[in-house]
Amino acid sequence: MPQLIKNRALCNNEWVVAGSEAAGSATRLLLPLADYIAAIAAGEPADSRAVLLKPEVHDLTPLLPHLQHLPLIAVQFGTTGEGRGYTQARLLRERHGYKGELRAIGAVRTDQVYFLARCGFDAFDLVDGDDAAVAISQLDRFSVAYQTSAGNLTHTRMRYGHQG
Repeated sequence: MPQLIKNRALCNNEWVVAGSEAAGSATRLLLPLADYIAAIAAGEPADSRAVLLKPEVHDLTPLLPHLQHLPLIAVQFGTTGEGRGYTQARLLRERHGYKGELRAIGAVRTDQVYFLARCGFDAFDLVDGDDAAVAISQLDRFSVAYQTSAGNLTHTRMRYGHQG
């Protein structure tokens, strides 16, 4: 079972991907974008439905009217080399101002956690076998970063002895 890191700690995962074995009895479902929009239009409760963004989703426009009501957006990583989820996270945080939980799921490894956090992710669903304590320590992997970042789990940008 995947391990969920949120707020720098292990926690229980209340959300289940629609179509999985556990989805039948789940009250909180992660739905693909089109299914989420249909579910909300049909009157399903917004606090128990969330969006699962797959790597092939390039246009976030249909999602924008729902951002303020979404408790969670999960971004699927099909492989550890998949980079589109990083872009989706930065767009959601920086361009569209999403403030809710942004979770990386799928092929998420310990050594990616720091970089995912710099792009705006604040929750990480690790693959089986990865050590959650090591993953949490990765959030403090570097003390200085010259590049700007999104998210609140990273250090303030420091350059030439100045913070800001």
